[in-house]
Amino acid sequence: MTGRGRRIAVFLVVLAAVLSVGRWGSAFLAERLWEASVSEAVAVAGARRALLALALDLLVLLVSTGWFVANFTIAARVALPGLAPPEQEDARIWPAQIPRWSLTILAVVVGALLGTGGGGWLDHLLLTLDGVRLGLPDRLLGADLAVFVRDFPLLLELQSRVALLAGAGLAGVVLLHLTGGTLRRVNQRLWVSPRARGHLALLLAVLALALGWGAALEPLRLAAGLRGPLLPSEFLLRTLVAEVEAGLGAAAAVLSFLWWLKLRGIAAFGGWLLFLAALLAGRLLPLHNEAATADPGWQASARGIDSVAFALGAVEGPPPSIRPPAASLPLSLWDESVLQGAAADSAAISGFSRGWIRAGGLERPVWFAVREARGQPPKILALSDDRVSSSGGPLYWTEGDSTPSPEVRGYRDLSPHSIRPGARAIDLAPMAHGVALDGWGKRLVVAWAMQVPGALRAPAGTRIGWRLDPAVRLRTVASFARWSAPRLRLLGSRTVWQSDGLLTSPFFPASARVTWDGGEVSMVRPTFVGVVDVATGGVRLFRRDPADSLAAAWARITAPLIEAPAAIPAELRLEDAYPEELLLAQASALEGPAWRVGRLERSGAAAAPSSPSTIPGGGERLAAFTIDTNRIIRALLLGRRTSGGDSLNLIKLDSARAVGSGALLEHHWGDFPFLVALRDSIRATGASPELGQVRFLLAQEGAMGYQPEWAVSPSGRAQLVSVSIALGSKHGAGRTPAEAWMNLRGETAPRAGGTAAEVLEKARRWMQHADSALKRGDLEELGKALANLRELLGPPRDK
Repeated sequence: MTGRGRRIAVFLVVLAAVLSVGRWGSAFLAERLWEASVSEAVAVAGARRALLALALDLLVLLVSTGWFVANFTIAARVALPGLAPPEQEDARIWPAQIPRWSLTILAVVVGALLGTGGGGWLDHLLLTLDGVRLGLPDRLLGADLAVFVRDFPLLLELQSRVALLAGAGLAGVVLLHLTGGTLRRVNQRLWVSPRARGHLALLLAVLALALGWGAALEPLRLAAGLRGPLLPSEFLLRTLVAEVEAGLGAAAAVLSFLWWLKLRGIAAFGGWLLFLAALLAGRLLPLHNEAATADPGWQASARGIDSVAFALGAVEGPPPSIRPPAASLPLSLWDESVLQGAAADSAAISGFSRGWIRAGGLERPVWFAVREARGQPPKILALSDDRVSSSGGPLYWTEGDSTPSPEVRGYRDLSPHSIRPGARAIDLAPMAHGVALDGWGKRLVVAWAMQVPGALRAPAGTRIGWRLDPAVRLRTVASFARWSAPRLRLLGSRTVWQSDGLLTSPFFPASARVTWDGGEVSMVRPTFVGVVDVATGGVRLFRRDPADSLAAAWARITAPLIEAPAAIPAELRLEDAYPEELLLAQASALEGPAWRVGRLERSGAAAAPSSPSTIPGGGERLAAFTIDTNRIIRALLLGRRTSGGDSLNLIKLDSARAVGSGALLEHHWGDFPFLVALRDSIRATGASPELGQVRFLLAQEGAMGYQPEWAVSPSGRAQLVSVSIALGSKHGAGRTPAEAWMNLRGETAPRAGGTAAEVLEKARRWMQHADSALKRGDLEELGKALANLRELLGPPRDK
């Protein structure tokens, strides 16, 4: 390369480095500015966490690049010197056309590629330094259970990274020596230059120690359940095997080092061969997981650990208090999947979440959603979940109303700059909730980081906001927790998004391992409450349980971000919903071999969603278990959340109070002549029938199952057409819950479609209602009556 070409190359490399560092630096500063715009606590905790992660990243990166630069440089000076030594005039030398500094660049690149990601260890490192304890011993190793949440993940990360660096460094050094001829085959034997032997011996020793370290961690892997359930006898056997492997690894390291001191190479090779054979034999040693799961002692111990890992508590305690009669329970008539189409119009609708409102002196179940129409401010919709219009469409509540209306009406108005699902990615406006663009330095930083040129030319007083989705905001502020889907809460005049922060771990030594977010975890604990204010964008985090040592540890680590349980506003504790994500994880744990409750009801390959709550506030959730042999629901898991805390009850049903599984009920209901005729008439109109999930309720009479069914038009618009119910061995179906109950009691038989006389009778009742409202001057009720008439008599809306 000519001098001019070299200068151009250096200039381009420097320019790329400056641009990369500048973009990274602007993103780092923009993050700190965003945190400061959320709250002071978020800013303090976020800045500290970012600096610690940066320091850890740089430390690991520095060690990695230094390792490769040192090893590659030493190997190159031995294998490819600049000048051939006098005693070896035929030795290979470094090619003149390739600058020697290119090897350093290569080492830096390899070190950067293999040394990134150190900041991801921060959570484990902080917990380890905090020294949190759970006060309960592991059943196999005897260590405190917190060891598997804090120390073990960090040790695994360190061991795997050391082994990776040692192996990659050895491979690179061997390649250089092969290139230079200091490592080659002579007379059918491997010949190693005396000058290269010491370097290779040290690298082999380091690699052997790293692999031996991995073997030494095997008892922790066994105790963490990564090899499956084990009896103490098998654990001791495998621990002994792991200790032998670790000892052979240490022996291989010593023999490798002695090879440098003129020990015969065959001895070092034999030590390595024996070590690798031991590692392979340890992996091929058969496991006896079935013997462990069949042992009553193991089952009792595993149930105790599962109770800690999944916050099961006294799940096998006494049953809950007397339940209300089945006919008095409100039935959920909508799912989010069809409600999106049922409420479809020209506006975008997002952020569906179940909730409750008080209307007409009663608590009413609703679906909250955010509606954004072009040219209009966003609105909160409250769609009735237990009632439908005359034609089976959704009904909309308005704040202060006593009855809902079939017309699309907002329950509460929102600001265009509010925090909500579906909000724009970047909000650049004077009223935006974000960073104030009050200086050119700040404008440049934000514009470069967010790639928003408009931030540079925005008028004075403009603010820029991002992360306007409450779920994204919570995940950013507290990434160490898993956050449930935010649900809307109406706290008087305030509107907030509330979410549950769950702590998870794949290494907790529980017998149950459940599927979670595409992987497996063995711990899911409800730990935090997260609140995002819709109007201001402020974020507040609280601990749930003052006795939870893991939550207390994170509060210490992130202080002052997480507030004490006593600081939770009283209005948040009222009508707090039990998180579905938590109940499904707990139900999956009970499905494990330690409990043998049965098979969790599933929808296809995935676990079926828990049944909606029937008590105001959504404080209950229900999951059902069945036994495949008879396809009957034999147990219900009831999760309850009150102002006093969470409780979990596993309710085992006798044959008199049981009900069929979802598949069995669907098969039974599918034979109803009414439903067969109804589906034929739906298909004749060009629409398609769609079945909802079978939901289960716990009533005074026992378990009850029900299923809504909708007619979905080609455009996606849905209308409720039938409800099927089952109570014990009795079944019923109808176009409404009331008609289904009448059919179950044998009082009437449903018909597939409404006759003209029935439509006229409904129209007459609405006309009487409208006339009565007009006479007393109630224009609001008059409007609702006319809207229902239009819904009943007008042509079907299919937008």
